[in-house]
Amino acid sequence: MLTVHKFGPAFGLPDLGPFVVKLETWLRIAGIPYRTAPGDFRKAPKGKIPYASDGDRLIPDSSQIIDYLVEKHGDKLNDGRFGAQDKALGRAIKSMFESELYFVLVYLRWWSDEDFARLRPAIGQSMASAGVPRFAVSPLLAFAQRQTRSMLKAQGIGRHTREEVYATGRALVDAAADLLGDKPFFLDDAPSTLDTAAYGQLAELLFTPFENPVKARVQEKANLVSFCERIRDTYWANEPGA
Repeated sequence: MLTVHKFGPAFGLPDLGPFVVKLETWLRIAGIPYRTAPGDFRKAPKGKIPYASDGDRLIPDSSQIIDYLVEKHGDKLNDGRFGAQDKALGRAIKSMFESELYFVLVYLRWWSDEDFARLRPAIGQSMASAGVPRFAVSPLLAFAQRQTRSMLKAQGIGRHTREEVYATGRALVDAAADLLGDKPFFLDDAPSTLDTAAYGQLAELLFTPFENPVKARVQEKANLVSFCERIRDTYWANEPGA
């Protein structure tokens, strides 16, 4: 059976990480059985979480894991129903969520000490679950925050003021709401892999206790709230995040 190596449930969501939420949601929609285990950065093929194990094979990266599962089990979400233009649109929307909104999300959790104080217990628990000795958790958390800040600065978003980051996040949320419109899902009336990517990012904004103008903008968008609640209530009923 496939094993998803993850951070662990946090803030009422199935996982601390948006890419884990994406992957697990995809697996639930696809109806593919799986189990979970604590992720260990030291064992991760690319030093990132999530990764998956299937027998002796380790697969990195949520998108690569999904590609692997499609090859092994078939197109369970029927993404093949889309034509070339819809596939191109889907790739562009996925990039908006995973290459733009994601870094806003990371900034809103890691950049300020006040926000990071809310995140610390969940990260610390994840480290402990992966076997990090108790005495090492605090210094590793401090190191992780420094490294993440450096990454955000290198990526570019860490060079902006907080208000500029808020403005970027609000603009991305507005674009997502406009793209979704009155459809139940981003491309048509049934969930696709794109929707799992969107849910991974939006749920981590909407359903977590980090209060900021970007979350507030998501809350103002009734269609995005309904989208997240629809996926949560359909695929995560009676589970963390329900």
